[in-house]
Amino acid sequence: MTVRSLAARAPAPVFRALDRLRGSPWPYCVAAFHRIADHPGDELSYPPAIFDALCRYWRDHFEILSLDCLLARLAHGDPARHPCLSITFDDGYADNAEVAAPVLERLDLSATFFLPTSAIGARRHFPWDAGLAPPPRTMSWAQARELHRAGFGVGSHTVTHARLATVRGAKLERELEDSRGRLGMELGEAPQDLAYPFGGPDDCDDTARAAARRAGYRSCFGCHGGLIAVGDSPYRLNRMSISPRYHPSPQAWARAYSRARWRTSARRAPGHW
Repeated sequence: MTVRSLAARAPAPVFRALDRLRGSPWPYCVAAFHRIADHPGDELSYPPAIFDALCRYWRDHFEILSLDCLLARLAHGDPARHPCLSITFDDGYADNAEVAAPVLERLDLSATFFLPTSAIGARRHFPWDAGLAPPPRTMSWAQARELHRAGFGVGSHTVTHARLATVRGAKLERELEDSRGRLGMELGEAPQDLAYPFGGPDDCDDTARAAARRAGYRSCFGCHGGLIAVGDSPYRLNRMSISPRYHPSPQAWARAYSRARWRTSARRAPGHW
């Protein structure tokens, strides 16, 4: 059995003990949710009761950072000396405003909601939601404005939830610029942060990242696992997708986080600030 396979099987307390011995800086973590709803067997739906418990765990064991704070620390090259985490949501589902936001407000936790502007206030549903009954609703513009007024961050998830690596020219510019413009018009403040749809390593390429920079975004987030080290480019930041299958409890999430930290601690990416 390899050292890597032994590490993957080790419980969280082992990782915490090794962390203390190594004394290395903590990487930053950005968690990503989609729906907060009870749809058993659906990977994008995180049960509300477990969401509440996980948020309480994070409140008690992590410093919760807004994206403004996280990006400022990364820009200044400030490593974390204790666990730090930012909370995000993709796709603009109504339950983000109706279920998740009240939990976050009650626990005094910051979060950012990444919205695909053509879906907000629309009656249509995403294709991947077709098998769910009833099909999940997206939030209204009134709900998006209320999130912003409440102090939550709001970012762009393009206009049409486009796979940016496959979009070029004027269409790519529209996906990025029109989304930012619409959010600015509705909220009174243009977003600075982008989470590219689908979130995989091949779903956003260098052409799209350059277009995001030209459109005025300060950051670009994926969603394919892994933590963030000081020195990572702001246009290549990763998030951990929170799954009811792999993170069915705060304890399961803690084990996954510890393993991700172990993998990230030796990595040092070139800076592009």
